[in-house]
Amino acid sequence: MNNRNPLSTQTIEQKNKQYAHDCATNARAYSDATTSVPLRDVLVDNVEFIGGLWRIQRPNKYKILNIRNRPMILGERIEHNERTPFEYYHAALLAYNCYGALTPHFDMVAAKYITPTGTYWSYGKDIAAARAFMGILVVDLIHGTLGKQRQK
Repeated sequence: MNNRNPLSTQTIEQKNKQYAHDCATNARAYSDATTSVPLRDVLVDNVEFIGGLWRIQRPNKYKILNIRNRPMILGERIEHNERTPFEYYHAALLAYNCYGALTPHFDMVAAKYITPTGTYWSYGKDIAAARAFMGILVVDLIHGTLGKQRQK
């Protein structure tokens, strides 16, 4: 698994040690509140020990980006008619339960802006809010660049 469940409190070493011990003692791994399988039938990378039980983690099939220091799931591009250099995407805040990432509801909008120095992202509840936050970022980029030019 490339993204560990943040509800897990064990280090990788602690998890591997307990996994080996619990496989030898016929522990169970739960895929939901009522369904379990023998732990030894599940790869160590596909389970986490959370809340005193081994939990099978749902595969994370989402594109995750850190936007304004928040992990977000990026969805499909939104077609729009306004004339701006920004692209917009459906987005959702990343949330977990003990079985992995929750299914996103895509109730947010992410804005993308590509410049020669990099790609920048912002988000908001709708296109207007995402555009406003991106505008603030662009102004910061301009002033940051101007400030550096003045120092030379």
